[in-house]
Amino acid sequence: MSSQRLLVMGYLSIDTVTQADGASRIVPGGAGLYAALGAARAGAQVDLCASIGTDFPAAWIAALEAAGVGTSQLARQEYPSRRAHIDHAADGRRGSRHYDDPAWWEASRRHAPAPPDDLSAYRVAVACPMPAKSLGDFLARADRSGVAVVADTNEIFASTEGEAILEMLPFLDVFAPSREETRLLAPGMSDDAAARDLAARGRAGTEGPVVIQKRGAEGLFIIDGRGIGEWYLPALTADVVDPTGAGDATVGAFAAARMQGAPPLEAGRTAQRIGTLVVSGHGPSALCAALPPLSSSCAGQGVLVR
Repeated sequence: MSSQRLLVMGYLSIDTVTQADGASRIVPGGAGLYAALGAARAGAQVDLCASIGTDFPAAWIAALEAAGVGTSQLARQEYPSRRAHIDHAADGRRGSRHYDDPAWWEASRRHAPAPPDDLSAYRVAVACPMPAKSLGDFLARADRSGVAVVADTNEIFASTEGEAILEMLPFLDVFAPSREETRLLAPGMSDDAAARDLAARGRAGTEGPVVIQKRGAEGLFIIDGRGIGEWYLPALTADVVDPTGAGDATVGAFAAARMQGAPPLEAGRTAQRIGTLVVSGHGPSALCAALPPLSSSCAGQGVLVR
């Protein structure tokens, strides 16, 4: 394909992030936002396909555009945006209180990203964590259009829809779960063995996906489903301020590097550098200085509907 654009399909949200010291900040969030910024930082021409409410600050959209993220595929609805509540513990554990909030699930349903009818402008698409049915529908459309798909998941979908996710792996170019998610998808296996099992799930007569297993503070484990090789990338030294979104930015950057022709190891190194950059600031501010934390009074400012 001659197209060199990358599509990120995902969610946007207004996040309240609480660190181990008890300090809370309101930041722009959602896997789609971090993946799109990561891909743009890696040099891709990116369009973000997502949905927001009128409470999503207009300044955040302007900042994304200034950072090189196209918003022509951004839908705007009257229904309030997703609002996530993320807690980071001193031992590295992450809590997601919004998973217990019916309002978050309803906002997720209302703001499910709807892919564009015409995918001819895109060479690669990143499918951020989404329900299995949404992912399956998008994979079918991408397959018909010859668009390579890099997919991520999260622990809630891996734990409740694991079998459906596994059935879709043969249709992916890259699968990028965290170590915790692979433990849910392949219980009883070691982390290495689980990643290898996922990478071996190709269609009849074809290779499996490249698997990039995110291991947090321990780095990345990458396996080429074609059997070319596997690589451990130890984590880079970082002054961790806020780990929110680092994995999502890693996935977006990996997809961008792959689209530009980088082999898995080189793409992994690019992705790791960008993912490490994320943790050095609050929210996405290290990727985009125009996206600093907001006070609670600012977070209610609505977008400008175009």
